[in-house]
Amino acid sequence: MTIKQIIPALLGIIFIVFAAMHYTDPNAVIWIGVYLLAAVFSFLTSLNRINQAVLLSAFAAYAIGAVFFWPASWEGIAVGGGVIKNIEEAREFLCLIFTSIAMLAYALLNRSKARLHPRKPIYKQRKWAN
Repeated sequence: MTIKQIIPALLGIIFIVFAAMHYTDPNAVIWIGVYLLAAVFSFLTSLNRINQAVLLSAFAAYAIGAVFFWPASWEGIAVGGGVIKNIEEAREFLCLIFTSIAMLAYALLNRSKARLHPRKPIYKQRKWAN
């Protein structure tokens, strides 16, 4: 395995951990879906089975989500220093920025037009016996 396969696989595991950390959130279904989708994209990148256009679309979606979750006022990410809503939005913003940077890195490093299924069958076709 090369470094271009190991790093996306490790980031895929990290995204699964992110999804598990959002289990107790009030809107857990959304965040678990967001991070599991990032994990799937990471594993597909590791296997070189994802198109660059899909990764660029994922980058755009995660970046737009990060802009949407920009906190009204930055109060850090530690609980106890400010309004909980701003702290929660700051955490979500940072995670989405991390995810969007990962998707952009995958898209720039993975310049192949990979398909889920190869064009030619990998098995040898035999003629029918007459």
